[in-house]
Amino acid sequence: MERDSAPWSCVTVDLHSVDLPEDISFASEWLAAAGVAATFFIPSTLLLEPRYAGALRALPGLGHEVASHSHQHDWQEADALVSGQGLGFLSVSRATHENFFQRAPVSFRSPHWSTLAPATVAELMRLGYRADSSATPQRVPLFSSRPFSPGWLFSPRRPYALGPGLLEVPTSTLLVPAGGSTFLILREAAHGYLRLLETEARLLRDRVLLVQLHVEDLNPDSRRVRGFGRPGWDDLLLRRHGGFGIKWSFQEREPRRIAALHHAMVRRLASLRCHSLAEVTRAWAERERTAAS
Repeated sequence: MERDSAPWSCVTVDLHSVDLPEDISFASEWLAAAGVAATFFIPSTLLLEPRYAGALRALPGLGHEVASHSHQHDWQEADALVSGQGLGFLSVSRATHENFFQRAPVSFRSPHWSTLAPATVAELMRLGYRADSSATPQRVPLFSSRPFSPGWLFSPRRPYALGPGLLEVPTSTLLVPAGGSTFLILREAAHGYLRLLETEARLLRDRVLLVQLHVEDLNPDSRRVRGFGRPGWDDLLLRRHGGFGIKWSFQEREPRRIAALHHAMVRRLASLRCHSLAEVTRAWAERERTAAS
């Protein structure tokens, strides 16, 4: 199949305060060399830490989109997004981002793929966001980080308008999201999972194959400490924030095997119409306008 008739794909990378600057640099440079303009979702508190400055400032020059992953990326902010109350941190985050990059972000992702209240959507629109990728449609809530919330269970699988000028582009999901934690549990079976999502996108023509990665998973020499230590009996309990802790015990932890898996999947995505979230959003809007005319 010709590239122009291939489905849209989008590689997104979530950053967190535990990330190592050298992993950010390696991942961003490797993705650029692979021909992938990724979208990096950045908690704006990272922009205030000097140790991250060099790696983060290099992102736009490598062709990547720099987007917002809220400010602190904590449960308090996640709960605020769900309730629509106490949203002042969104303005702080946007201002911090714009001051650092000299350009305001246009794409947003909530911490822990939290849902967005109508007041939250209105605030994102007011702040000038054009794309959101917080949704994980048809995800089984029981295995998520918010097991007692229905989450995005009944949301559409295709891109759709959250409000005027704000497009939701969901993370590809089949019971579990196409994200780093899923890939580490599935291991080699992740290739089949990705092919299934690609087949769906090819057949239905109204999907974006969008995946979420972490920087340490692209670096075969990452020094990042993985996992959460030896599991205990309390990891079998279902927590309101975090869900089942035992799930982290099933993940692959060997950096070179992890990197080889992720490199292969990214190369497959790069063979499609792979663009940043902002670029996909613009193209999708144009496609909808053309279809309506």
